[in-house]
Amino acid sequence: MKTIERLNQVNAPLVIHEVMSEAFRSYGRLLTHFNTAELTKCARETISIPDQGNRYVPSVAKIEAFGIIHQIQDEVYGQLPIQAGFCAGQNMGLTGLEYHQGSEVVIAATDCVHFVGRVQDIEDNSYDSANVQVFFQPKNTVVELYSTTLHYAPCKVDSEGYLTIVILPAGTNRPLETGEGSRGNPLLTKKNKFLMVHSTQTEKIAAGVHPGLHGKLLNILPV
Repeated sequence: MKTIERLNQVNAPLVIHEVMSEAFRSYGRLLTHFNTAELTKCARETISIPDQGNRYVPSVAKIEAFGIIHQIQDEVYGQLPIQAGFCAGQNMGLTGLEYHQGSEVVIAATDCVHFVGRVQDIEDNSYDSANVQVFFQPKNTVVELYSTTLHYAPCKVDSEGYLTIVILPAGTNRPLETGEGSRGNPLLTKKNKFLMVHSTQTEKIAAGVHPGLHGKLLNILPV
C-alpha cells in the first residue's frame, strides 16, 4: 500500500491529497525538472531532526551554495535575492497559519504533509480551519507555494520526523524594525511573515502573535 493510501486510511475522515493532484493547483505547483538528489543527501547527512518540536533556520550557506538553489533563484524568483534554509521536526498538527509576500519553495528531504489555505479566506484577520486542505509531499520533490497560500510547519509522516529545505525571498522571517508604524498589520510578526495562531497557543499569543485561527485543530497520525 502506498504511503498516501496508508495516511488516508489512518487519518479518515480527513482527506489527504497529493501535491501532484489537480486540487493543489489553487495553492501551488509541483516543479518536476529540478534534480534534488545531491542537496537532499547532504541535508539528511548534516541536519539532525529534533526529537521534539520544530527547528527552523532561515539561511544556511552550505545549502545556498548548491546549484539547484541558483536554478530556483533564476527560474522561480527571477534572479531576485533569496535565502535557503531548513525546517525540521516532529510536528503533527495545525496550530497556526502564515503567508509571505513572494512564493515559498519547499524541497522535501523526507516525506511530509502540508496544511494549506487561501489568504482570500481571511476575514477581519481571522480564518476558519474548516477551510484548510491537506497535501502529501513525497521526499525528493519540489513545490512552489504561492504567496496567496496559507501554510505553516509541515507535519511528519513517520516516527523519524520531517526535514524540508525552505527557500524564500531574502530577509523573510528576520526581526522586525522597531519604531512608529513598524507593525500596521496585526498578523506581521517578523519581516515578511504574516502569522496567526490558534487560541491554544498561549506562549505565542503572549509573545504578540495574533490569535486569528479558529475552529477545530487538525492532526496527522503518522504511519
